[in-house]
Amino acid sequence: MKLATKTLIAIMLGVLAGLCLSIFSPNIYGILNTYIFSPIGELFIKAIKMIVIPLVFSAVVLSITSIGSPKKLGQLGGKTVALFVVTTMIACTIGITTAIIIGPGKNIVIPETSSILQDEDHNDHGASSTDTLEIPTLKDTILNIIPSNPFEAFASGDMLQVLTFSIFFGFGLVLLGDKAKTINQFIHQLNELMMKLVQIIMKVIPFAAFSLVATSMGTAGLELVGSMVKYLIVIAVGLIVHVLVTYSCMISLFTKFKPIHFFHKMTPAIGTAFATSSSAATLPVTKSCCENDLKISHDVSSFVLPLGMTINMNGASLSHGVAAVFVAQLNGIDLGLAQYLTIIFISLLASIGAPAIPGGGIVSLSMVFLAVGLPIDGVGIAIILGLFRLVDMALTSVNVLGDAVCASIVDKNKGKSSDVINQNFVS
Repeated sequence: MKLATKTLIAIMLGVLAGLCLSIFSPNIYGILNTYIFSPIGELFIKAIKMIVIPLVFSAVVLSITSIGSPKKLGQLGGKTVALFVVTTMIACTIGITTAIIIGPGKNIVIPETSSILQDEDHNDHGASSTDTLEIPTLKDTILNIIPSNPFEAFASGDMLQVLTFSIFFGFGLVLLGDKAKTINQFIHQLNELMMKLVQIIMKVIPFAAFSLVATSMGTAGLELVGSMVKYLIVIAVGLIVHVLVTYSCMISLFTKFKPIHFFHKMTPAIGTAFATSSSAATLPVTKSCCENDLKISHDVSSFVLPLGMTINMNGASLSHGVAAVFVAQLNGIDLGLAQYLTIIFISLLASIGAPAIPGGGIVSLSMVFLAVGLPIDGVGIAIILGLFRLVDMALTSVNVLGDAVCASIVDKNKGKSSDVINQNFVS
């Protein structure tokens, strides 16, 4: 049985177990939640938090060193990265807007005891569900970007500062070139190690999903069922809008294809992405669809698709916006303009730091929450993590489709810049 199927069954069983036990046998539910459900969920969340910082650092640095200097990449690299940045920011904005309009977390009463990590030190970075969140101003957010002490930023989990230091570190390695060969090798090995740990943690996600959902349902009751459905609806609506509006407009305006024809040719890649939840595993199929069906040049597809697999994750970015608004609504937190801009900015950088493997988006989601001070130990995150494996299939499909759209645009407009693509990206 596939992991996605196991996770879906676990979610349904978690809903039934949490609701039935809390309603008909509250004493038994209390015992099970104290000694089984809550500890399993707590261990899973702590495991995610444990690997976030080293994974983000190694992935961001590795991505920058792989891209190389902007001058070396030339015009093609600039166009490609610009497309990735624009589509990712649009996706996150659509997610935020859709969640604000539909309001999946509104009018839900969360008990004060609903925090999953009830014994977690509240001085940890990121507010708990019972803390009063002091929203920083835009000026404070900008001034807080650069860390005065990077080691302190790593220790406290200040994601914005960690990302900033990682970017500077990566560009420093690029400028050093062969002199930093040993450090580059270490960063590569660290990234491989962190990705392997993510894969190991993802193997237990059905058990974590059951426990997290059972705890949430038993604690907050039937109201959360409607909230879960609304959350899924918001994700679905946001993805549909992004594909039918953003991608269709880009295809119509900047390529030689009609949107329906383009989507039809990409069906094998979309199906593979949906089944595997992995952009990396789908890459050969995506490359085949682009080169054989869409007639995109081999050089462009070999450059844009691997790069997009690493840093262009529109579906994940959209889900970041939805999840942040959802959790803020559940906890009665009013986000301001500075927080929304931070979510978009961190989601963009998180696209670089998220591994292109199943469950990689959980890591990037943690980055966004930590950056804006949203609780990472409450009922909201339990719902999101519980449903993540199911949602991740749709998100990955949009990620892969976005890579193909950008590749098609670059291929049509490459012009004289084609002489700069014979870099290490070309397979």
